[in-house]
Amino acid sequence: MKRLYPAVLAALFLCLSLLVSSAFAEGVQENEPEEHYVKMRLLAERGAVKPGEEIWVALEQSIHPGWHTYWKNPGDSGMKPNIQWSLPAGFEMGAVQWPVPAKLPYGPLLNYGYEGHAILLQKLKVPDEIPSGAFDVGADVEILVCKEECIPEYGTYSLTLNGPEGRAEDNSSYFEKARASLPEQVSWEAAFAEDGEAFVLNITPQPDYWEGAYPEDLAFIPEEWGVVHNPDKSVLMAKNGYLELRQRRGDRPISAVGAVNGLLTFEGVDGRLHGVSFTASPAGGGVNASAKDVRAKSFSGEKEGAGNTLPAEPKSDLTLLSALFLAFLGGVILNLMPCVFPVFSIKALSLVKIADKHPSEARLHGLLYTAGIVLSFLLIAGLLIALKAAGDGIGWGFQFQNPAVVFLLAYLLFIIGMNFIGFFEIGNAFGNVGQRLTQGHGPSSSFFTGVLATLVATPCTAPFMAAAIGFALTQPPMVDLSIFAALGFGLALPYLALSFLPGLRHILPKPGAWMEIFRQALAFPMFASSVWLIWVLGQQAGHIAVLWTLMGMVGIGFIAWLAKVGAEWKRLHLVVRVLTLLLLVLLAALAVRLSMVGGTAVASATQQSQPVDDNAFGEAYSAEKLSLLLEGDDPVFVDMTAAWCITCKVNKAIAIDVPATRTLFAAHKVSYLIGDWTNKDPEIARYLAGYGRAGVPLYVYYGPRDAVSGERPEPSVLPQILTLGIVKKAVTAQH
Repeated sequence: MKRLYPAVLAALFLCLSLLVSSAFAEGVQENEPEEHYVKMRLLAERGAVKPGEEIWVALEQSIHPGWHTYWKNPGDSGMKPNIQWSLPAGFEMGAVQWPVPAKLPYGPLLNYGYEGHAILLQKLKVPDEIPSGAFDVGADVEILVCKEECIPEYGTYSLTLNGPEGRAEDNSSYFEKARASLPEQVSWEAAFAEDGEAFVLNITPQPDYWEGAYPEDLAFIPEEWGVVHNPDKSVLMAKNGYLELRQRRGDRPISAVGAVNGLLTFEGVDGRLHGVSFTASPAGGGVNASAKDVRAKSFSGEKEGAGNTLPAEPKSDLTLLSALFLAFLGGVILNLMPCVFPVFSIKALSLVKIADKHPSEARLHGLLYTAGIVLSFLLIAGLLIALKAAGDGIGWGFQFQNPAVVFLLAYLLFIIGMNFIGFFEIGNAFGNVGQRLTQGHGPSSSFFTGVLATLVATPCTAPFMAAAIGFALTQPPMVDLSIFAALGFGLALPYLALSFLPGLRHILPKPGAWMEIFRQALAFPMFASSVWLIWVLGQQAGHIAVLWTLMGMVGIGFIAWLAKVGAEWKRLHLVVRVLTLLLLVLLAALAVRLSMVGGTAVASATQQSQPVDDNAFGEAYSAEKLSLLLEGDDPVFVDMTAAWCITCKVNKAIAIDVPATRTLFAAHKVSYLIGDWTNKDPEIARYLAGYGRAGVPLYVYYGPRDAVSGERPEPSVLPQILTLGIVKKAVTAQH
């Protein structure tokens, strides 16, 4: 019976794992395939026509979720729809009018097309003499619909005109909406040229056409194949009244292109894709002004008065030397920030360990700890540079916007905490998971302690850091890397100094039996940090992700206990290994799923399902809401924050969401807007960049409009570490 009991428990856990896996699979199961992935129909603007007139005819596509069809330039793969008309004698069908397409990434490729619903419009020209009575207009349609695979679909469709049932038919409102999805034809001045490997396009738009928008909101889609390398993101900049676009050129020689027809697309305030259609001619003498000498800025930045939500262009008085110094100083102060508390237990024990070591060994540990931090900061900087170049709106702490990273870090801190408290003192499948990397006595432990210190430090922003990082991300890669290296060196300096200066190590307590109790006690900050990360995960990916994460932790505890039992029942070793492998596979699958979800959609749905709190302080930020408030006379306080930003949470708890500040804001009619950057949000990223920042927190106060001049003062950027006094001074100074 003793042998049977653990086996029964193992079987129960295996069943539980399979149930969780089944539930996970149900969450991502696709809909059953239909016979056709595109349902099509023909529709006429009116059911009755008169000789000599023109009417609109539509081919409507209702596309199955997850599938897409193609635009007239399908991009890197695919095929545009092919329509062959059967018309009565004398009738003529005009060219297809294509609605604004979306960009559809597919692995390393990028296509242009439609998802959900699309309407292709054409004009039917009626001759002066038409048949008496009813007649039919038909079309043979071939259309390619794709997901991971592509399926050609065919159909023959017809509609009857001047029939007795259709004489009263009037679809004018339907076609009016359909025409609204077509790009606007414009006759703006536009010229293109080749600059090395880049296709360069200059456009002079109608003044104030994109007022309130940003160049990076616009997407360029060429009508001709091979003009640009489709997967690359366009780089757009506003310059002296015109717009410059740069994108890697495609396979066609630019010199062989007589003219470029294309679209500039953007998302309107109605949430729909809009676009303008234009024709560009060869520049001849080339394109003036180099893009590397000009920085992007807001189209609305030139407007005077209340409409300014951002400075016209981020200004910085920093030089490279001052940025390096501020980064170094910020790194030193980062050691005192609350986000470093999770790794404090590891650092504290490591510091005590080196107190009685040989000087050369202590120096080696200090250098490796520093190398772990500096190399990790350089890796983060490299990722930031690459993602910025790809067009992502990211910044400091960007990895915490990925639920998979939060999920895995929560497990890492949980396992290290269990190691501290003594669960992994035995040799088993999980044994020494955290200890080998961060608590061992070998040199590698110091290196990986530095890596972990960097990872958990990124939810915080110390004083002086924000200006330095914001400056770094506008500079060439080598400058960027050097500033991040200075930041990492500042974080590592206290430990490095203790390693190289034996006199300083005398202030540390002597190693002894007390270290075991101290180590166990310091497990609880690790558990608390893990709980906090699970809460962040819930904000990003919903309560189901939290449930799966907690069940995985239960599984870790069960396997650890079973391994301890296995020390007495040797035959359980194989069971422990199998269950460990199964759990790792399930956790890896969940991490991949969370990475694919990205957090935004699930979190938004979760937040929308929650009831509105009448006592909630502040409103959700949007650029439109801020612009609307600034058109009035009252002050506005903008708080850019994130659930994973500990500095933000501390500031809110002690200086913002407190009775004194609520009373202060009410007395001075201050509107309070909160921008949540927990998940990726390009709009918030642009706002941060507008003030030369690459991360949260950011606090901006827009003072009230002057009663005499009618103008607002320049916005005030508050320090990153807030107190009640700082907030009060900002509000009362401009009243």
